[in-house]
Amino acid sequence: MKTFKILLLTILPLTLLAKSLTLTEKEQQNWKLETSTPKSSQTLPLGSFIVEVTTPPTLLHSISLPFNAQVRSLNVATYQSIKKGDLLANVTGTEWIEVQQKAISDAIELRHHRHLAERKNKLCREEIIPKKECVAANAELKNDQIKLAASKAHLQSFGATPQMVRALLKQLKINTDIPIIAPTDGIITTLHAQPGKTTDAANALFVIQKKGALWLESDMPLAKALRLTQGQKVQLRINDTLYKSEVLQLSPTVDMQNQSRHIRFSLTKDSTLLAGMRTNAEVIMIEKSLRVPKKSVIKESGKTIVFVKKEKAYEDVTVNILSEDEKYYYLKDDETLRFPIVNTSVAILKSMLGEEDE
Repeated sequence: MKTFKILLLTILPLTLLAKSLTLTEKEQQNWKLETSTPKSSQTLPLGSFIVEVTTPPTLLHSISLPFNAQVRSLNVATYQSIKKGDLLANVTGTEWIEVQQKAISDAIELRHHRHLAERKNKLCREEIIPKKECVAANAELKNDQIKLAASKAHLQSFGATPQMVRALLKQLKINTDIPIIAPTDGIITTLHAQPGKTTDAANALFVIQKKGALWLESDMPLAKALRLTQGQKVQLRINDTLYKSEVLQLSPTVDMQNQSRHIRFSLTKDSTLLAGMRTNAEVIMIEKSLRVPKKSVIKESGKTIVFVKKEKAYEDVTVNILSEDEKYYYLKDDETLRFPIVNTSVAILKSMLGEEDE
């Protein structure tokens, strides 16, 4: 008996709070009450935001030289498509000639000391000369090998290919020009080289943009950004086109001036958006919800409610709005919303329950 009293006291307040209104068929027709069942939605609009299309740094390849180079000839122009191995330009410079001279000198010295070490090692094996002379000759040979390896690396830092280095050390002939070869397929997006002009070592001769997926970046209000997590799958609607996307990174700090957070989204490779574009993008989360027309929702005493129809009775239900767009509210899925929801004369039903419209 005691248990029954406790259960009754628990249920009674909920019963008293519940509001229900029963109408006759004629009354329903007079008030033109129309209902519809909430539509289940697998997506949830977060909002529309200004986004900028950017190029990931992994898609950009810069070609520069560690010396001031004079451009002898130029074979490409800005925005031109190129293939890996294409000749972009021929350049020259005093430092380029000097580094070749140094490499040739090191190669000649290595050859001389290699022959000398071979002769001494043979004499040492025959015990004609002391072994310490062979040790000294081999040490000098090792030192020359290290110097030549450094010269080869220096040549390659100047843009010489391995084939060019081998030819130089074999023929011992200086090339006044050095060809600039495209290291990858792509499009020339930046071009500082001009025929007859000397380029500064601090500037890149070329910047090549490779093909690949771009990024979308946006400064979103903090309240919206907090609903996103790294790796979350989303959809982006841009100019009536829907793109599959993912949250790549979220900035670890918040802009103190406008309380926004920087968000970076992925784009698919087949996207037609161009780097540098600024446009509006609707961010749509992949999340289950119930979609109802905005006219079905009304406020009552600071709460958001809808009216559901259970047989001939109309009952108000408090709902949790997750998001909205121009026409619909997206509500948290709930069993109490599996009934038809009133779409018309909602304010009248609220008034008939004894509440004034807010």
